[in-house]
Amino acid sequence: MDKGFPISTDRAVFVADAHLNQDDDHTRAFVSLAEQAAAENAALFLLGDMFDLWFGAPGLTFGFQEPVIARLRELRRGGLRLYYVEGNRDFYLKKEHEGITFDALSEGTIRAAVGPLRLHISHGDTVNRADLFYRFWKTLSKNPFAYRLLALIPPPIALPLTKRMERTLKQTNLRFKGDFPEQDCRNFSLRLFDEGVDFVILGHFHRECLIRFAEEKPTKVLAVLPSWREGWRHFYLTAAGDFGFRTFRPGEPLIP
Repeated sequence: MDKGFPISTDRAVFVADAHLNQDDDHTRAFVSLAEQAAAENAALFLLGDMFDLWFGAPGLTFGFQEPVIARLRELRRGGLRLYYVEGNRDFYLKKEHEGITFDALSEGTIRAAVGPLRLHISHGDTVNRADLFYRFWKTLSKNPFAYRLLALIPPPIALPLTKRMERTLKQTNLRFKGDFPEQDCRNFSLRLFDEGVDFVILGHFHRECLIRFAEEKPTKVLAVLPSWREGWRHFYLTAAGDFGFRTFRPGEPLIP
């Protein structure tokens, strides 16, 4: 196995930005997709922001999140290979969830191989170099000092504060939310292709986009995943080189 690509599988499914926030159809369909991935023996990669706001600190799990997490853990114990990359709505998950909820959990990037194809998987929130305010916010909010401070606050006080934080987060990058930085994504991908990556898979932008870089043989690919809530769309990839987007429908295969 290539040391730079420690995760290896023959079939994989990718979902980004589920933004689950209650027990509703979106949440139930998301859990059903995970169950279908287990049934198809496909590794499931989640590219961050599974919930609108998710803290790994003990006592800061919202009630509707608990059955989702419990079901994912059950599926993983049953054999589902499950991987997570933190998004901008995820905070300090690694200690509580790596090896328990997920086989691997990264705060930045996962490198994996699907058959001979080498993948770079990340949330994508730092690709847009122009979003300086968000970069500052991420530096401020995602650091050990902030985590220690949060852990000192009793949950009955901390949970209302986190709800207020969730509302604030929605306002932090409105200027950039409607703009898809395609050129930044292209440049980001080209640098990774030079390092031997075949597929760059991103989330964050809530935009479904598939770009083939045909100058290379075999073709290099950038896949930007849409928000789960906007159509129950997922991306798939097989060792044979089959890939694409599909709409999840209960009872139908994730990979054709």
